[in-house]
Amino acid sequence: MNSNLYPFATKSQIKTQIDSDPEFARECLLVIHARQTEVEQERKETINRNRRGFMSSHAVRGTELARKILGAEYLNPEEEELVVSIARSYTKQLASHFRQVTLEEKPELAEQAKVFGL
Repeated sequence: MNSNLYPFATKSQIKTQIDSDPEFARECLLVIHARQTEVEQERKETINRNRRGFMSSHAVRGTELARKILGAEYLNPEEEELVVSIARSYTKQLASHFRQVTLEEKPELAEQAKVFGL
């Protein structure tokens, strides 16, 4: 929790954790991958301009990395760096995702979230 009583992870906090925690970076990449539609995942491309999932410049590589992670395959150091780099580009989506997860786990925070216009 933040000192300003904002009860959710901020984009900045998420970016810091992505940079310092490779497992969290992989988790974040999987979150973004899961936000792609099934067709987008199959084709490894961005079809819908819905501000969810990978942007077109990351769709192929992000999907390939997500599939390797899901398959428990080894990621070489360059791929690990790419996971971090790609995940860092999606802090707004990630903040929204983790805020929703937190609200599902702690519905009592909904009132506090209203103070912040959420």
